[in-house]
Amino acid sequence: MSTLGIWDKGFDENFKPLVVPDNRGKAAKVTVEVVRCIVGKAKADKDQRKRIRLKQFTADLKSTAGIDLGAKTVEQILIANDLYKARTRKKRPRFYQSLCRKIPNGLVSLDGSEFIVWLGQEPYRFNVELAVDVVSFAHTAFSIAETETAEQVIKVLDSHRKSWGLPIGVLYDQGSANISAQVQRYLNDLSIEAVPAGPGNPKGNGTDEGAFSQMKKALGTIRLDISSPKALARSVLDALVSVYVYMRNRLRAGGAKVCPAVHMAVPVTDEQRNLERQGLRNHIAAKAASEEDQLKLARLHWVIRHHGLEVAPDALTRAQRSIKAYELEAIRQTEAAFLKAISRKADRRNLAYFFGILRNIQQQRDAETKAQYCRERYNYQVMLDLERQKNEQPPPLSINNVIEMLEKAVTVKARFIKALAIRKAREWTHELMGSCQYLGSLRKKMEDALGNVKHLTIEQKQKAWELFCQFLETNNQESRVTPSL
Repeated sequence: MSTLGIWDKGFDENFKPLVVPDNRGKAAKVTVEVVRCIVGKAKADKDQRKRIRLKQFTADLKSTAGIDLGAKTVEQILIANDLYKARTRKKRPRFYQSLCRKIPNGLVSLDGSEFIVWLGQEPYRFNVELAVDVVSFAHTAFSIAETETAEQVIKVLDSHRKSWGLPIGVLYDQGSANISAQVQRYLNDLSIEAVPAGPGNPKGNGTDEGAFSQMKKALGTIRLDISSPKALARSVLDALVSVYVYMRNRLRAGGAKVCPAVHMAVPVTDEQRNLERQGLRNHIAAKAASEEDQLKLARLHWVIRHHGLEVAPDALTRAQRSIKAYELEAIRQTEAAFLKAISRKADRRNLAYFFGILRNIQQQRDAETKAQYCRERYNYQVMLDLERQKNEQPPPLSINNVIEMLEKAVTVKARFIKALAIRKAREWTHELMGSCQYLGSLRKKMEDALGNVKHLTIEQKQKAWELFCQFLETNNQESRVTPSL
């Protein structure tokens, strides 16, 4: 009871700690001595055939050696010195773009959801196709049918067009009805931009999903204790959806200042519509496959054709989507390994086995990349060499050192590297000017040395020379300023 009483005094009524320890800036700095101590302890545990568990190992370092480091840093030090195996997550997330539109009736989200009407103990299932404006969240049109079909999609779009006019784009998922030739022909005839939400992107069509969630929460379970034909069930559902849409359009969504019905009536200029159309086209173009993705898809189709793999249409679609998340080099290594595997056992000739090999090879490459990063950062021998170089007397500066920095400043595209190179070139130029009695000789040496550089173009040499002249001028101006006493 005393222990529980102590715990109770440390938290408020919302179970939040009253005093939170602040450990910022208290962690130990990673030095050569720290790495030497960690490596020595890890090797001692290895010699005793002990398995290194990161949390326990980190806690032992803190209690015995006074080294207060995080488990992640300790792991990187052990990996860098080949005392711990690098491990990476199998999941490789994909980038997606959020569709944020600005004008009403610019982008309409279209989706379907199943509703069940109970007549006694008999359930009747219907598909409700709903159109929702992405900006205003206005529920503009709906249709009820037994299944989701292309005719139902076109019916909803026609109803929306009659009530609110033509939208600029329609956002939909990869359902067979949405991507059918009939729907695509309808959109092309009316110059409506088709914006597929795309697989692996659950937030792309979230407007309709949120609308259906609110609708089902408001309606609840529809159950009638009367035996009647199916048409009655459909008419009841139609009336309920109509009431919901009517009321929903008169409630403000989120932090909007006006309700959706008023927002949809706001006039929009042709210039705004053209900008919206261009934005949708840019979004579609950005989601198109890149050149590297095309190479990956080409390798996948070559493997299927060359080995005669039998692939179902849905499996092929998933394979085309998944292959883009892997590296080209991993795919190339997988092809060689897959050829050896099927030569030993013919029953391995399938796409699932190919992707199993690809997943393992990619995982191994990711682990090797992480291990290489850790070695470059925390390897004991590398840190010793760097410390030795830092303690050694630096070599005297020369014209060639300045030219190397100027070369990076005019050739490298990365902004932070370019800025660093310019800063270093300026500092070294000023040091050379301090050790030189006559600037004309320094300028002549730089001009001759820059002219002997063969791998730079004339424009790049001109830019480098202009930078050098600016360094000379700025130093001369600073030297002319007389401090006021």
